[in-house]
Amino acid sequence: MRPTTLREAVDQVIQGYDFFHATDEFLDEFYVARPEQRQRMIDEQPSLTGVSFQDAYVGAMGEHLARRWGLDIPAWADDPCRFLEEPYFPPYTQLAKAAFLHDSPIAFRRRLIFTEAEPLRRARFPKEG
Repeated sequence: MRPTTLREAVDQVIQGYDFFHATDEFLDEFYVARPEQRQRMIDEQPSLTGVSFQDAYVGAMGEHLARRWGLDIPAWADDPCRFLEEPYFPPYTQLAKAAFLHDSPIAFRRRLIFTEAEPLRRARFPKEG
């Protein structure tokens, strides 16, 4: 069953599911949800996984989804546990670092996670916000 909230996705990760599989499944649900349902899907504070990158990425997801879709940024996303102390670039992307530094959305960049311009894109990604 797909998680319908970001908290449920993180709960699945804590239970042993793959991080990106669980968060991608959540994103699929988020993107097909009615706009008035989306705020509820990110409001509830997800638990911490204990893996710094994952906890920061979840914070970035909550903030980025809110910014991208005109929602309120959940307060939990600003918890210091949701930020990295060292920069993170995807593996094997040495040649793309300059692009990632430039393109990373603010929610990811301020957590020192450097990625593509639309890191949460999925096949179900809506054409309009």
